[in-house]
Amino acid sequence: MGLFSKRVELEPTPQRTPPRDVEALEELVNNLESVTDEASSWRIYASTNQEFYNLDYVAIWLVDNGNARLEYEVGRITSAIAGTSGQANLVQQAIRTGHAVYAGEAATGSGDTRLAAAVRAGAKAGVAVPITTAHRVSAVMEYYTPVEVSPDAALISKWGAIARVAEQARVAALTAYYTRQVSDDRLAVTNVVAALGHTSDSSVALRAALDAVRTAFHWAYGSYWQIDEAENVLRFSVESGNAGEEFKKVTLAATFAEGVGLSGRAWRARDLVFVRDIGKLTDCVRAPAAQRAGVRSGVCFPISSGDRIIGTMDFFTTEFVDLSESRMDALRNVQQLVSQRLDVVRGAETAASNARALLDTVSRLRTATADASRVAEEAVGRASDMTGDVSALNDASAAIGDVIQIISSIADQTNLLALNATIEAARAGEIGKGFAVVAGEVKELARETADATKKVSEQIAALQSSAESVAGGIRSTSDTIAQLDAVQARITDVLEEQAMMAHAFEH
Repeated sequence: MGLFSKRVELEPTPQRTPPRDVEALEELVNNLESVTDEASSWRIYASTNQEFYNLDYVAIWLVDNGNARLEYEVGRITSAIAGTSGQANLVQQAIRTGHAVYAGEAATGSGDTRLAAAVRAGAKAGVAVPITTAHRVSAVMEYYTPVEVSPDAALISKWGAIARVAEQARVAALTAYYTRQVSDDRLAVTNVVAALGHTSDSSVALRAALDAVRTAFHWAYGSYWQIDEAENVLRFSVESGNAGEEFKKVTLAATFAEGVGLSGRAWRARDLVFVRDIGKLTDCVRAPAAQRAGVRSGVCFPISSGDRIIGTMDFFTTEFVDLSESRMDALRNVQQLVSQRLDVVRGAETAASNARALLDTVSRLRTATADASRVAEEAVGRASDMTGDVSALNDASAAIGDVIQIISSIADQTNLLALNATIEAARAGEIGKGFAVVAGEVKELARETADATKKVSEQIAALQSSAESVAGGIRSTSDTIAQLDAVQARITDVLEEQAMMAHAFEH
């Protein structure tokens, strides 16, 4: 039987048993519940058909502008057909006609190298069924069977109908998955926000962020890398989860320059970086250990403060995963949330540190103010004592002045007596000459005494004047010290207010 690409008007073969195609569709729908992305949906599509119908080979071809690209293949003769994708005649006919195309063993001479390879490997027939989306062929399922098929118009029509139903099931499963993923991603972001909202310490916030992101997205291991500005490299800081002792040991010892490894690439790109197969990162020192530990895929995003990258967060899975646009958007949201929260927490830590420094300054100022108040009180006491001493000095000076006045009076009287003695000595003549000499000396002593008492009186007057000035200065000083006391009291009030503000900042 040769190739054909149009419907053949043959009588349908009577069905003696319940159609297994319905069971196959049910099996496909059930299997599609585990779909995770477009690629996985095609893998499930092909594998379900291959296993259910026990086919030798199934391939899925994706079609874009009439060009077919092999997406996935499975079956026992896969290795025999490999390398013949350039001559997929069945597939090309299905794309051109929009109908299922069949070829038996007799068509091996038609130049279809894939069919020829399949027949040599033991297959008996090949079929290409187009999968349409919006009246356009978007994919083709190509398969080879171990038994001959007797197609007729009804059977070919049924193949097309089954393909349409299967495609609807696949699209529905993908839609349901993406809807769930969007919901899960939103919940994950919410959980991350909730976890970060209760942290007030940067190290605790980093650990909480790693735990929250890793748990929310069901990943095995996460770590935070901080930029060492002195050496301009990323250094390990915090981890979450477990990916094996060897992987952890290599992680703890590793550093990454900008652009090197998963973290270094996220640093250079300033954006999220995803690698489906971590083993393909040839410049990553953790890649060999990751492969041995069963680590498969990795994702990393930078953490920023303002417009400056300060570190990166990377996460790893123990199975190969693909990131949808929804999940990548969610992770970028997480990246911004973590960066913003760390900025807030670090800002609060800086404020608390400044508050503690302010409290320390206030404490020292309090001590200095208390010392100043004590010194002022002592100065007031001493000034009061000095005022008393000056008053006593004034009194003593007044008493000395009285004594000096008495001495001055005695000197005046002595001087008068000496004058009288001189007169009497003159009257006595020769007899009174000796007495006159003594009287003269007494008179001279009286004059010197009068001069001395005058000087002492002047000095006492000057002393009394100075004492009054000192007393006035002391009184003025006491008043100034009293004013200083009032100022210090106000300073103490201000310091108390600063202390209250500093406590508020600290908490």
